[in-house]
Amino acid sequence: MSTPEASTSTLHGNEPVEPAFHRVSVGDLPPGCSIGPELYDTPRGIVSGIPKSNGTVERSSGLTDGVEAPGQPVKVIWVEFPPGSPDNPFSYTRRRKIAIMFCALFFAFCTALQGAAYAQGIPSMTRDLGTTEIEALAGVSLYPWGFALGPLVLAPITEEYGRYWAYVGAVAVYTLLHLTQSLAQNTATVLVGRFLMGLAGCIGSTVVAGTVSDLYMPEERGAPMALFTLCVVSGTGFAALFAYVEANPHLQWRWIGWIQLIILCIYFVVCILIIGETRAPILLRRRAKKLRESRGEQDGGRYTARSEVDKPALVTALKTSLKRPIMFLLLEPVVTFFGIWLALVWGVFFIEIAGISYVFENVFGFGTSAQGSVFWCFTIGGLLGYLGNFYQDSLYRKYYPTRGVEARLYAPMASGILFAVGSMIFGLTSVPTAHWIGPCIGITLLMTGAFAIYQTGFLYLSQCYGTNASSAIAGMSFLRIIVGSSFAMFTNKLFESMTPRWGLFLMGCIGLLLAPIPFVAYYYGPWIRERSPYSKILIAEEKQRVEAEMLLQQKTEAEVARVISGQSMRRNLSRGMSRAKSRPDPVRNESVEKAPETA
Repeated sequence: MSTPEASTSTLHGNEPVEPAFHRVSVGDLPPGCSIGPELYDTPRGIVSGIPKSNGTVERSSGLTDGVEAPGQPVKVIWVEFPPGSPDNPFSYTRRRKIAIMFCALFFAFCTALQGAAYAQGIPSMTRDLGTTEIEALAGVSLYPWGFALGPLVLAPITEEYGRYWAYVGAVAVYTLLHLTQSLAQNTATVLVGRFLMGLAGCIGSTVVAGTVSDLYMPEERGAPMALFTLCVVSGTGFAALFAYVEANPHLQWRWIGWIQLIILCIYFVVCILIIGETRAPILLRRRAKKLRESRGEQDGGRYTARSEVDKPALVTALKTSLKRPIMFLLLEPVVTFFGIWLALVWGVFFIEIAGISYVFENVFGFGTSAQGSVFWCFTIGGLLGYLGNFYQDSLYRKYYPTRGVEARLYAPMASGILFAVGSMIFGLTSVPTAHWIGPCIGITLLMTGAFAIYQTGFLYLSQCYGTNASSAIAGMSFLRIIVGSSFAMFTNKLFESMTPRWGLFLMGCIGLLLAPIPFVAYYYGPWIRERSPYSKILIAEEKQRVEAEMLLQQKTEAEVARVISGQSMRRNLSRGMSRAKSRPDPVRNESVEKAPETA
């Protein structure tokens, strides 16, 4: 890698080539910009490899990417945010961050609300459309299936075009798709609409987590992610309100869709006005483009954002986005076991959504409105989990210097056991001889444990895999949603064959078997990652990146110090000259004083 001090560079073999640009002082560049190496300009963009005569670019890894023609050497000037820049999402004002997070979290809330609100209207929908309950329950599973498949395609699109257009486009499509529920004349329209709504609504989970990473430093993400998890969980709980819509014979299932459509139309306008772009690479590309337009290459190089170098084509990014999460899921033990654990948690979650009506109607004789009230247990459990997050954050800050990212795992150690116990209580009390408060307590405890497990899955993997965290989380989420949501389709069969009591108790036993996962990750996480195919590469790349950044920072500081030292020397010299001019000349004064005597 060439440096600003280098006067020559090597393009082919050991043949030296004179640099095409003059040396530029750091002090002459715009704030936040620094002198970069000599890269190569090709028809597909700036690349860091060595263009060969056959039209390919050879990279340091030994891989080659095809390009139309060999590139030309070009000196780059890195474009970054100046310290404390108001354009840097990390430096946004507290009020602006809260406004953006409110918009993002409200969409996550709406997508979670729709998942459970649909289940409230199943009785009237089966009557009006003449369908079976099993066919209607398929809509409960198809909605999260869209959530599982959507990120595999949409993730590279959001990285290329930014968060803002992802939000605006997704909210618009998601809002309009509610018409498939409100105006449907057959079951097929409802089911297709549910799947497409899941594809659009996945932005409410995947991009919201990315927005948290855009706005907050790693040590600050605990509280925002806890709010995100609370919105997902409480959104399911607030679906209880739609039980009263279902109970009203003049409203029922179609108006469940209409009410959400009206709310989302208002939110769409707010989203356009407030959400804004938060992805730093997109903002830096825009800044680099403005600098290229205003200053050209007059400063001895081309203003370039780091994300513009070696940028893959969108088709290549889509292929990678489809392949890499599955590879992470199959080859990374940490992703695999967290995926299995969360798949079970989500499976029980959907069994609850689909089974609350079965248990409280057939076992306890609840009416439609009373059944909907049970969904408030989701919100209560989420609030308890949110309050427990503050203690987890204090433990993380205390033990992170010694335990690293494993300091995120204290809460899931307890929550894994709490989740299993809650499932067992829900099952064992789902009998006519028990009081109905027993299952409600079990659901609340279960959701309190699920809160920490769900949140940790995002935070732990995001810190373990750094820039590749989106692929790791997508792989984990794919397994979690596909497996977990499938449980809803056989809930009634499970209860009919095993009864709710033993079916839910079985889920609790499986949860107890998986509860040791956070303990294993806590004690052996670093050892496992060092021996995992992707993790060991990421660890090595992270070390190289940190060393390179430290070296670049040292060189930049030395260059700045040299400029400041030169300016200081010039100021001292000018001050000395001005003092010399203002001081009287003793030799001249003495000759003047002696002149009259001589005369």
